[in-house]
Amino acid sequence: MKTTFHGLLLLVCLAGVACAGHAPGGIYYASDKGAVTPDGLHRVEWEPFRVTYVKPGADLQRYDKVLVQAVSVSYKTPPRRGSFDLGAIDPNYALPDSAIESLKRYFHEAFVKALGKSQNFAVVEAPGPDVLLIAGHIVNLEIQVPPDQDQAADETTYTSSSGQMSLVLDARDSESGEPLVRVGQARAIQMSDGGWYQSDPVSNSSAVREIFQTWASDLRRELDQFHALPALPPVHTAAPPK
Repeated sequence: MKTTFHGLLLLVCLAGVACAGHAPGGIYYASDKGAVTPDGLHRVEWEPFRVTYVKPGADLQRYDKVLVQAVSVSYKTPPRRGSFDLGAIDPNYALPDSAIESLKRYFHEAFVKALGKSQNFAVVEAPGPDVLLIAGHIVNLEIQVPPDQDQAADETTYTSSSGQMSLVLDARDSESGEPLVRVGQARAIQMSDGGWYQSDPVSNSSAVREIFQTWASDLRRELDQFHALPALPPVHTAAPPK
């Protein structure tokens, strides 16, 4: 997945999509650099995620269950524990192991809860021929505000954003592992109102949970939209309407 992550994360930063053609269902296939992944997914213009790839011709209506896999977590650069010198450029703190485990738990809870509200998919705990495997990967994680354990006892830290992270989500056939849908999104770790807050375990957990709840709801909406199509259409070469 290393090559896939690299290409997708570059595209998360792009502002627009160059479209080559459209197909039934309002799907527009991109034609610019990086429009096709090494494993055969094609980028499309499709909300709600910033970047979406699909497998042309895939039939998501054959799936009526989802299995949420444990999320993986990786930092943008190797983090360090302890305090940074004043004026340090782009500090990247290491979260304690307990915080990483909590983050993984929040992710799983958010996606199970959101996908459980889908009218098209039931959440299950084992693979099968009609099961989509949802694999999440948090990458490019940067923590720019010291965790509680690295703050002085008499210190109170306020922030409008404690860092950032990117999400890559794969929806795969749970038995063959064939990728069908892949999405990517970068987000600052902050409260939904963008305001300042005290950086402590409770507030930082709330900020992360809000992000996961949004991502999970967006994925449910996207999968439901694709499920409504008879099949993801083949790539067409006709120019989209202007």
